[in-house]
Amino acid sequence: MPLPPPLYYFAAWTDSGCLCGCDHYHMSIASAVACTSATACGAYVVAVEKGEYRALNDKEEKQFQFHMYGWGKPEKKKEFELLPWPKPDPEPTD
Repeated sequence: MPLPPPLYYFAAWTDSGCLCGCDHYHMSIASAVACTSATACGAYVVAVEKGEYRALNDKEEKQFQFHMYGWGKPEKKKEFELLPWPKPDPEPTD
């Protein structure tokens, strides 16, 4: 079995007073939320950082609320810029 990454998320829920969860290493909160659909009860996402459980920070919590309930907007960084196509003045080709 591969080693877990330094930071990952897992879907968690309780059943009869026990903490239960999936056994996947989700790299995103959205992926972990998708995994909660397999449960028939309320679920949450827990962060695991360097092998220690921790609560979601404010940014992660906003992402969780958006993906789980559609509330708010997730914070996104600009990852790319659309370029105009075709170029207004294409370079001549010989």
